[in-house]
Amino acid sequence: MSQATLEAITEDLHRSRSATLLPALEAGLNTEQIQAFSHDDGPCLVLAGAGSGKTTVLTRRVARLLARGTDPQRIFVATFTKKAAEEMGSRLAALLGEGGEAIVEKMWIGTFHSHCLRILKFEWAHLFGKAGYFQLADENWQIRVAKAILGDKDWMARGLPSPPFGLNVAYDPKGALSAVSAVKNRGFQVEEAEAAFRAHEPLWADPSIQILAKFWRCYEQAKQAKFDILAKKPSRRLDFDDLLIEALKLLQEQPAIRQKYQQFFQYLCIDETQDTSSVQWEIARLLSAAHSNIFIVGDVGQAVYGFRGCSPEATVGQFGAAYPSGTVIRLPTNYRSTATIVRVANELIECSGIDAKYRLEMASVHPEGEPLSQHEHEHADAEALFVAESLKQIQETGAALRDCVVLFRTNAYSRALEEAFVKNGVPYVLQGAMGFYARREVRDLVAFLQLSVERDSPAADEAVKRVLNVPSKSFGKPTHFLGGAFIAALETQAALKNQSLYKTLATGQFKTWQGLAAKDFRDMVRDIALAGDSAEARLRKARDMGYDDWLLREEGHVEDEGNSRLDNLEELCTAAAAFPTPLDFVAFVAAQNKPIGEEEAGDAVEMMTIHRAKGLEWPVVFVVGFAFGMLPHHRSLRWLDEEKTQLAGDSIEEERRLAYVAITRAKERVYLSWPLQHQTRALTRSPFLKEMPSLPEMEAAPLGTVSKEASS
Repeated sequence: MSQATLEAITEDLHRSRSATLLPALEAGLNTEQIQAFSHDDGPCLVLAGAGSGKTTVLTRRVARLLARGTDPQRIFVATFTKKAAEEMGSRLAALLGEGGEAIVEKMWIGTFHSHCLRILKFEWAHLFGKAGYFQLADENWQIRVAKAILGDKDWMARGLPSPPFGLNVAYDPKGALSAVSAVKNRGFQVEEAEAAFRAHEPLWADPSIQILAKFWRCYEQAKQAKFDILAKKPSRRLDFDDLLIEALKLLQEQPAIRQKYQQFFQYLCIDETQDTSSVQWEIARLLSAAHSNIFIVGDVGQAVYGFRGCSPEATVGQFGAAYPSGTVIRLPTNYRSTATIVRVANELIECSGIDAKYRLEMASVHPEGEPLSQHEHEHADAEALFVAESLKQIQETGAALRDCVVLFRTNAYSRALEEAFVKNGVPYVLQGAMGFYARREVRDLVAFLQLSVERDSPAADEAVKRVLNVPSKSFGKPTHFLGGAFIAALETQAALKNQSLYKTLATGQFKTWQGLAAKDFRDMVRDIALAGDSAEARLRKARDMGYDDWLLREEGHVEDEGNSRLDNLEELCTAAAAFPTPLDFVAFVAAQNKPIGEEEAGDAVEMMTIHRAKGLEWPVVFVVGFAFGMLPHHRSLRWLDEEKTQLAGDSIEEERRLAYVAITRAKERVYLSWPLQHQTRALTRSPFLKEMPSLPEMEAAPLGTVSKEASS
């Protein structure tokens, strides 16, 4: 489409706005929404609670700017995710009608990271030419480099300069990268590393802070062109946090560039502001400095990304100081949930430390509904059975399972639920994660268990290939890693001898060091088999012999959103304890891993973490694991004393907000459920239950059974 055609479409849109488009955009909005929609120039903060229609208001407000003739190139829209940007673009194009897609394509609509990348590519090309060339340090690059930095210089980083590589430190690579990302997003520089980590986690011990500080310095060094160990042509690396930091630095240090973008962008619109970082906030503030046309939308009550360095106090909480004459508009009307659910959610979030200026008291347009129900169970398997039976009862009333969701704090909690759903014929879809028994660390441990009971079958061959290169603590450095080429040669020899891979490890023709490594592996399998007659004992032996340590170095135990691989392993041991023999458990796991096509699921209940559920809604919500230690999660808690009797109050603020997010996903019905024991830990009811006095008294019911309330 030519520029002339685009200008003609824009002009036509401008001429027709009063007669057609603008009234249509305003239709259906309430008084507060119209106020936000109609806001023209100057700073504006829209406090938009759960179910308040904030996406509709923001999208229509941008459409209004376009409809009245604003150049689309001069509107800067920042969303939390790429998916959110694509959805907003599609909605805008539909609202604008003919020619809408072409107009939206001209806009700056995307994440802060994508906008900063665009600015850096353009400006650095002009400032530095080829010298400014860089590559993105994606997650794969970061993990491999982090392992080389933390690893043993005589093994993990052989042949690489030390520093930055070969620190020989046993530290989770993903955990180290996550900590570095968090402090960078808070605006700290590597030169102040120790102070940065102390500010981020005040109760971290000095040894951990020193390790992280050294790691951060080496990590920044490793991104220099001369140390780029993964590029065919060495180049400067920027990770996603660097895109923000370098763009901010460019705006701060280059007045001409700063003024150019300040004059270019006429309007800035920031979505999900409570989940932006200090660096992102400063970029937005700088870009809007010339005109102050900044329109930000957020809900401090739904700020749940503190582990990424995002802080509502440093963003939404700074609006009043940054813009003393700015407009604050509240969208308190909840169009999603019943009055019953909204009242309980209000009670919960009122207990938070949110400044009253930025806290919302929501009001539902719907009448009273079913009371939120509470269900206590003896253990997680009993809780899972309760959820499965409740879903079956809901289905028998004619309701669809797709209208239900099961929310949990971490993905490790899905194990008991998956088993109960399979056993009771409840179709499910696990969003954002692989099924429990398909997760890498779970399959590794089950492979060791398989070899402890049976070693001469196709399943045993697969197990050998899976874990042959996992070292034990007894392996020597020169012998423990055999590699893919060895496995290929092993398969060839096994085929010629018509025997299993495991037997071929003992009878095959190998180099001396390979034979020693093969013997070490067989000794490891033997020791696991001798650990006891139960599956749990053998799994724990495999972990003790070095698997956990290896996992820590290779993959890191912490995944995104607080999910832990070690939690998965502990959950596996818990599940194994219920089976009479190791062989029984191996057979059970094999049955769980049968592939189920998406088309086979049909009408299915969804399962996901609370983080993933943000922004979504369902008629019926089960919030499971609603116990102290699970929600709030034990990894989020900070104690003020070694005896763990005094809890730092601010350590559960984000966990409370997670509980608030979970409850406010529901339109009609909420089930709060928890076990009194999970894995090896005794649990108590979540303290958040006492913060919701409108909850009805929990009916007495035998532990592990479905209460009368749930079945009525």
